[in-house]
This record gives sequence, structure tokens and C-alpha cells, in this order.
Amino acid sequence: MYDIRKLFERKPDHPMTSAAAARRFLEDLGTTEPAAALEQLSHWAETLQDCDGFSCDDRFEVVAEIEANGIERAQTVFDAFFEHVHRRDRELRKLFEALYSFWSTVSGAYARCVTDHERGEKGAARMQKDLPLALARSIRATGRAERLRQLRYIGVGAQLWESPYRLLGYAEKAGVDNTAVTAYAREAHTTPRAELLRLLGMSLAALHELPPEQVELAGRVLDRFAISFSWSREPQHDCNFVIDLMAAAPPWQLKDKEAPSASKRFFGGGPALAKLEEIEELAAKNLLAEEARYGKEFAQAEIVTVIRHLRIYLGPDPPKRRFPRSAVSDAVSVVKGFRAICQRVTTLEVGSGAALGEDLSVEQRKRAGFHLEAEAIEAEPEVWRTRDRSEWGIGIDVPQGLGDWAEPGVLCGIRESEKSPWWVGIIRRLDAEELGRLHCGLWIMSKRPISVHLRVIGSESHQASNWES
Repeated sequence: MYDIRKLFERKPDHPMTSAAAARRFLEDLGTTEPAAALEQLSHWAETLQDCDGFSCDDRFEVVAEIEANGIERAQTVFDAFFEHVHRRDRELRKLFEALYSFWSTVSGAYARCVTDHERGEKGAARMQKDLPLALARSIRATGRAERLRQLRYIGVGAQLWESPYRLLGYAEKAGVDNTAVTAYAREAHTTPRAELLRLLGMSLAALHELPPEQVELAGRVLDRFAISFSWSREPQHDCNFVIDLMAAAPPWQLKDKEAPSASKRFFGGGPALAKLEEIEELAAKNLLAEEARYGKEFAQAEIVTVIRHLRIYLGPDPPKRRFPRSAVSDAVSVVKGFRAICQRVTTLEVGSGAALGEDLSVEQRKRAGFHLEAEAIEAEPEVWRTRDRSEWGIGIDVPQGLGDWAEPGVLCGIRESEKSPWWVGIIRRLDAEELGRLHCGLWIMSKRPISVHLRVIGSESHQASNWES
């Protein structure tokens, strides 16, 4: 029913003064290419964030209309982005920017609705029923934008926490922080607090240690289980992380004598960890129902890997750095993949029976018929530069234009100089800066790798007794 008081309210200087006006205006998007349409919708969401004169309820309805117009387009653009997520070219960056801008501006526009409500602007009373929804959608949109950054391995910006913390603080003040709402059709209920817990879970889960597909899977798992995290204003045994709503800083591990305060909140995996363990056990036995797999593109073995990772980092004793690091700045040669490593290790050891190592107590290696052959080198090494190192870890800066293949989980060969042996390591984490600089953390698996040729034992000339063959 139309509120007659709106007839006497001054209209804002904006073409979308109501949801109906927004629908008429957005019809012009028609068949506009999805990424281009998102750019236009981002522009209008940004104007809603900055334009004065709206009543709270009208602004909320217009923002909701803009978001609704973009959700399917955003999914189409995301599908194209995710299909080629391993690339680092201009086209993928364009898709990322369209998505990131859309969700960021939608979050800001919903946050403006909440700010106006907090100030008691006109229409605040009429918007009261939609306040929990505006809070949840604003924080959700921030989380969607942040997950995109995680998929590009772009670190968390200093400004990330200010708005979500402020929104939750007001939600608590208004008594709606744990009010259940259905944020979008066909979803389970959520709360403003649960939306913040999703974001906190992402920041703690060390997603920069996972390949892109697993980053997305981890986000979907958190979407489902973050609402079950523990939460308290006082230190609790199952709340081993802390945030300060007034500090706009990321969460940190609870210390032994962490004193509570009016702005501190304590949280942890709590009941969610037990639920994750149940899902992990089902997936490990290949018993997870299809509708519970977070998407048909994820195998059950991959679900086991990701859930195990989340349970470790969100559990009561998350990993800590064990070895001290020292700053260094040296050039190192790096190659990608098992084959390239094997070729270099084999080439290095050609003609040197002793170099195979005394650990290989195989009598047949002494026979004349057993020898190694050099193979053609598959790829030339790239020269990267170390920034710090420990006994079994190296932090490396990747020069611009190199390392297009670098991702967590990729096997690498590393050599410090022409006279040094090749080491074998795995890219453990990846951090990308918005200016294009890339940083890798490598875990060294072996400093004395050996390449060994194996033969399948079968019949006739391939029998075990015929080693010379």
C-alpha cells in the first residue's frame, strides 16, 4: 500500500527515484553484453551510494532493483571468468574488474541505506522491516567481491574491514545482528552476523595456499557452514579468534590473556568443525550425495582436501611458522613441472654413477648395461629473485611478465647458481599485488633429488630376472 506521506517528500536529483522508475530505466540494457551491462549497473549503484535526498526505503528498493538486474549477468560473467581462471591476461582482468566493481558498488549502496537509517533520515521507520536484509546483503556483496580478489590471489586491502564491522556494530545496536532473513530466493536463512562470519572465515583460511578451483570450493563450503560458527562477547573455549569492531583490522588468534572489551568479539569454528568433519568422512568414502557436493565440477576427493584445509586453519590450533626467516635478495632459476625437473636432474647426473647417491643400493646400477641418457630440455628456466628464506622455505618475487603458470600446488625446480644442484619444491602460497607484482612462497621438498627410470615388470624380456633389458 502506497504511503501518502511520500507525496510531500522532496524527490532526489536522480533518474531512478523509485523501484518502478529504475525498472523502466534499466530496460534499455536489453541485450547488452553481460560484462558491459555490469559496468553500467555498477555506475548506477555508485550514484545511489553518493546521491542525497532519497528516503531510506526508496533507496533500498532502487538498490535491490539494480542488484536483481545484475545477478544473472554477474553469474554469466563469473562462469566465463572461472572457466579461464588460470590465465592472467587482459581479457580475464576485464571480467574480474566488471564483477568486482559490481559487487563493491552494490555493497556500498546497501551500506548507504543502513547509514541513512542509523541517522534517522526520512523513510527510516518504513525501512525498519528491511534493515536486517540490507545489512546481510551489504556484507554478502563485500564477501563476493573479496572472494574474487582471492581467486586472483590479491591480498586483503586495509579498507576491507571498516564497513562490515560498522554495519555489524549497528546491527547489534538495533538488535537485529542475529535476525534470520532469506537474503535471496531459494537460499537457506542467514543473518547479518553469519554474513560477517563468512568473511572472517575466508580471511583466516589461508586461501592463497589453494589453487583457484579449491579457493572457490572453500568459499562455497564457508557459505554453508559459517552460520554454525561460535560467537561470544567473552573469551570461550571454542572461540579462539578475536576481532575489534572499532579497529577495522583482520581477525587474530586468541592469546592466553586476551582481555574482553566493549568492541571485541570472540568467535571460532565451534559446531561447524564437527559438521565439516562429517562431510569430510562421507566424501572420503565417496558417499556424499550429489546435491551436497557444492557443484558438479568438484570431485569428492577435492572436497576432502578443501575441508581438511579449512578444519586445520579454522581449528583450535592453526599452523604457525616453525622456522625463522632471513632477508635475502638473490637471483634463482625456476622451472615448472615434473618433466622439466626430471630432465635437469638426469642431465646433471649423466656419466656419474657415484652422483646417484649411495642410498641407491641397487647392484644392477654397476652393470655396463645400466646407464642414463640425456633428454632434450623441455623449457628454459625463468629467473626470479628471492626476498627471504628459511631452512625449507623461500619467499620469491616474480618479475613482471614471468610466472604466468605460478599457482599454489605447482611443482617447481629451483637452482641458486649454475654450479648448484637443482632442488625440488612446491609453490605453497601466492600473493598478487594490484600493480601486477607477484610473490610466491615455496616449500622445499628435496635438496638432493634423484631421477630414476622405472620399467614395468612383465613377461619375456621384461621379467625381473632380465635386468639388463
